[in-house]
This record gives sequence, structure tokens and C-alpha cells, in this order.
Amino acid sequence: MKYITKHKIFQIIAVFSVIIACASCEDLFEQEAGSKVTPDLHYKTVTDLAISMDGIIAPLQQGMANWIIADGLLSDLMDVTENNDIHITALNEHSYSFDNPYLNTSDFYKVIINANEVLANIGRIPEVDPKFDDYYMKQYKNSIVGMRSWAYFTLAKIHGKVAYIEDNLTEIPANGLPYLSKSEILDTLINQLTPYLHLDDDLVETFFYGFINTKELLGEIYLEKNDYANAVTYLKLGVESYGNLKSLYKLNNEYDKYDWSGIFINAEDNITENICVIPFDSDEGQYNPLTKLTLPSDLYLVKPSSTIMKLYAEQFPLKGDQGDLNRGIGASVDTTANNKPYINKYALEDTKPYSSDIIISRAADIHLLLAEALNRMGDHETALVLLNDGFKALKSPPSEYRIWSTNLGVRGRAYLQNRTVPDDVSDITEYIEDLIIEERAMELAFEGKRYFDLMRIAERRGDPEYLAGRVYKKFNDKNKGQAVKEFLRNEMNWFVPLNK
Repeated sequence: MKYITKHKIFQIIAVFSVIIACASCEDLFEQEAGSKVTPDLHYKTVTDLAISMDGIIAPLQQGMANWIIADGLLSDLMDVTENNDIHITALNEHSYSFDNPYLNTSDFYKVIINANEVLANIGRIPEVDPKFDDYYMKQYKNSIVGMRSWAYFTLAKIHGKVAYIEDNLTEIPANGLPYLSKSEILDTLINQLTPYLHLDDDLVETFFYGFINTKELLGEIYLEKNDYANAVTYLKLGVESYGNLKSLYKLNNEYDKYDWSGIFINAEDNITENICVIPFDSDEGQYNPLTKLTLPSDLYLVKPSSTIMKLYAEQFPLKGDQGDLNRGIGASVDTTANNKPYINKYALEDTKPYSSDIIISRAADIHLLLAEALNRMGDHETALVLLNDGFKALKSPPSEYRIWSTNLGVRGRAYLQNRTVPDDVSDITEYIEDLIIEERAMELAFEGKRYFDLMRIAERRGDPEYLAGRVYKKFNDKNKGQAVKEFLRNEMNWFVPLNK
């Protein structure tokens, strides 16, 4: 397994992209005067290329923080506090406006533009470094196209459509940018990702810090399309990346029981679990905005909903008192001395809480997506193995999961009792799917996944109530809750309007 040099995050501003807040997608192309690093002066070494790749993901320090807040409030994981903020309150009540900073998705478009800039200039590297051959070119392009595809995929799930920026586009066409529906962009992304996938076991696969795993991403795109066979293929390939080591992405005992919180402490370095991570370092002036928004000692604008607090409290460990003792109180959430609940996931680094990283993708996320796809294919048994106590608990794991022999499963790693299917259940597939989505709520709380999960299942089943009913339950004010419920019963209202 090869690793590129790890760099501190900072922004390389492309010749044609300006990293500024914008009111619409096309504003991204408006330039301000100032000094810029031009490609002919910058791309002299592989190190220059690596620095530019850091620049691709730099906008996500703010972009992901915004979306995590939006995800929590639009779904059933977060609620507002007494420290009223009009934008936070509006989100919680599904009132959309273009001036709401948490709904500003321009940072995802910056990722796309910056990726295009690097792709347009990566061909300069072989001219100065003959060792940068076709193998390395494909590896780098795989990661760059993968990160760009992830940004498009995320935008499509937020807005239901995307403004599509052609490769290497440096100015707006006379007729403006084309807009693609979610289904159109998903097919486009599959076609763009597939040629760069690393599928040759005879060659070493390069790992890039902070970047998405393209096989996992492709599997997630197929899952969004309800193509379960391809989803299983590529999600499993994602878990088995970089040599398919037993110690990598297999949910072994490295973060089991009370060590589960360790996933989020210096998350960027925890590469056996965490795949795509946006780092922060308060010593370098990079403060995670989520810590400020969630701690009672700071702004405390949002808090965990009663729904997620109740869900953690209702779990049964293998031994000991009731409750999710390793992922709930003291980990993802906590309470003050006067029993005020707060989100703790972004304050677990005791000495430098504002340096907590944001995880975009990690092993448990892929395991549960894989379980979801397997369940939909009718393989309920393997889906429950991944959800519960893993392949290690089996006397004889299936041959295709032989290397997964140390796998503890998601609940097994958290030291929780297995979930089972009662004999009188009429629809086993939907019952297990509900268990998986509920588990994702607890395992991945406040990581920006929940609203997408609820939309995906509601759309798959043709049942808006799946989303609307769950969001309704978090409201203490049932009149407000009912208004939101009625709003979400219309599928067109699930998506945040895109400012064109």
C-alpha cells in the first residue's frame, strides 16, 4: 500500500475559480482582482500536484460543516435550543431561503471547479517527472474524478438536480450552464468513474489522504439507483481496497466497546476505519465550526433531538445497564450537570476540541450500506451478520468473506445485543431495512447521512410518510410538527431549492 505525502490543508485558487461565498452556481465564475498561482508556474513537481489536490477538498471545511447542521435539522437528529437563530429555526421547520448560510452549497461546486482545474493541468507532471507514468496518472485521476463525483452526488441528493460544469470549463457558455436531474447525473457519474477504477490485484493501489474511495462511491450511487447487485459488488470492493487486509475497513476490535470514540480523535490518522476525512487544526487557525455550534459552553444553537437520545437509551448491551454505552452518552451525545443534552461528537479531543475532524466516509458507513443492498437482494442472513456481530461470530464464514474473519459487525463492535426478526413479520426485507436505517442513525449520528437515508428509503418505497412521520416525531410543538409533516408529504419539498 502506497501513501502520498500528507500536507496541511490550504487552498490553491485556480486561475478561473475564486473561493468566495456566492449567491448562485454561476457566480462561482466571477473573479476578483488579486494574485493567483497560475498553472504554468505551479505544476512543477508531484508535490505541487499533491498540494493542489489538498486544495480540491479545502472548501469542505465549511461546506461539510454547513451540511451536517442542515442534515440534522431537516431530519430527526437535531433540534433547536433556546439560543434562537433565525436560520437554524427556519431549517428545523423546513423553511428554505437562499440567504440561509447552512443551505449554501457553493463549497461543493468549488470542489468540482478545483478538481477540473487539476485535471486540466495534471498532464504537465510527466513533462517534468518521467516517473509519473500511466499507472500514476490513472491513480491520481481516479481520486480526483472520485472527489468531483462525490460532490456532484451530494449536490444531487440535496437539490434533486445539479448545475453541470463541463470538464475544464473556464467560463460560462453563452447559453448558461446545463442542469441535470438526479437520475441524469447518476448515470453520468457512473460513466465517468468506471474507467479509472483500480481493479487490478497485481498492481499496488494508491491511497490518498482525505479523498473518497471511488469503488465505495460507485456502490453508493448504484444503491441510490436501486441497482442492488452492482451496489453489493462495488461496496464490497470498497471494503476490500488496498490489498484487502484483515486490519483495514473490516470493523475488527481496534475501535470496539469504549474505544469506539477513538474513531473521532485525530480522525485523519485513523485510516483503518476512516476513509475520507476533512481535517482541522486550531493551532493553524482551522477551527471546526460544528464544535462552536454544539457545545453548551459556546453558541449551542443545536442539540440532539429527543428521538436520537431515546434511541440510544433503548439499546441493550451484551452486559450491563441498558443504553448504548459506547456510542451514546459520553460519545456522540452527552448532558450537562443540569441534564441539558448536547452533541459531543465534535468535542471528543479534550485538549483541542475545536480541532475535531469531519468524517465524510468510513468503514461502518460502507458496512451498513452493503447490508442494505444485500437485504434488498434477498440475502437477509448476510445483511444481519453485518448489522449484528459480524463474521467472526460464524463458525464458517462464507468463502467470499474469508478475509473478513476478524469482523465484529456494527452492533458487535459497539457491544450491543443482536437485532432479530420476529416470526410474525410479514415483510422481512422492509423490517430488516428499518433496522439498518435505525442503526445508521446511531452509528453515524451528526455525520451528514440521516436526511439522505430517510429520503432514499421513502423514495424507494414510494412512501413519503417514511420521511415525514419520522421528522414529525422530534417536535415537542405538535402543531409545528404537523405543518412540517404535511410539507414533507409532497416529495418535491424534500429537496432544497437550487438558486440558478
